[in-house]
Amino acid sequence: MSKEFAFAKEKALRRLREEIEKVDTDIIPLLEILNSSKHFYTTSSCSGRIIVLEVPKVGMKKEAKFLGKWHDSVNLDEVMEAIKKHRKGLLWFMAQPPIMHVVADELERAKELLELGRKSGFKSSCIKSLGKKILVEIESTERFDVPIGRDGRIFCDESFLEMLCELGNELLKRSKSKLSLLEKLLRESIIVQDQKKMLK
Repeated sequence: MSKEFAFAKEKALRRLREEIEKVDTDIIPLLEILNSSKHFYTTSSCSGRIIVLEVPKVGMKKEAKFLGKWHDSVNLDEVMEAIKKHRKGLLWFMAQPPIMHVVADELERAKELLELGRKSGFKSSCIKSLGKKILVEIESTERFDVPIGRDGRIFCDESFLEMLCELGNELLKRSKSKLSLLEKLLRESIIVQDQKKMLK
């Protein structure tokens, strides 16, 4: 472990400890496993979510405003309450799968983590960066982004919104089920490898 990696890891873990109350509880066990390994540390994560998002214009991600955000199942009444807040710009209904960004100390370890992610069903996983940091993105494919309104006007009726809720809940449940499998595979690989090396 290089000094640069160790310093960056300590900084990331300190930030995680300070903001642990903001972290999705169902992804914490995975973060603990990854961060307990000397080869990795996590920088950001989400256990999956359903959101109603207001965006001024296409591509203006930084100016986007969350009108509703749920990390578990959502119902039509909750979505309708969020939609009532819409005033200007584009209105989106989105279902997003779990995602984690993990820094590895070397490329081979990044490849091993990537393989475990894909074995767990996180098919959109990739090595995001090979620059100063070797960054692995663990992500699944269960998602959709549907435009449902613009400038205060809603394009669909409640039956369509109810269908989006049902589909979003189904995708979220399916994608979250992969977290436990990834956790199991990680426990059998990274932690075991580290423990064996410590005993030698």
